[in-house]
Amino acid sequence: MTIAQTIIQQLGRACLGLLGAHTLVDLNDGILFHIQGSEKVDAIQIILHPSDTYIMTFWKIEKETRKLTADIPFTTMTWRKVQTIDQVYWDDLHHLIEEETGLYTRF
Repeated sequence: MTIAQTIIQQLGRACLGLLGAHTLVDLNDGILFHIQGSEKVDAIQIILHPSDTYIMTFWKIEKETRKLTADIPFTTMTWRKVQTIDQVYWDDLHHLIEEETGLYTRF
């Protein structure tokens, strides 16, 4: 099992569903996924630290769509770091996600 799969298992399918998680990316040492419904956070990155704890980074993505000549649209995306939290134990993942996003992760 990969680290990303372990994190998904620890979060649970209900959590990912409640967050509207999509575009899950296996980072080899963790996972990055986008969420829906939060005004503060658009993406969450969870990385396994050698101490067997996680580093969580919450991102806000600002998008601007423009048109080039010949009416070809393109989007500029700026990633702004909202918060980074070190030394996170797996059983604190839900609480910290809820605190940072304002969304529920459990029924």
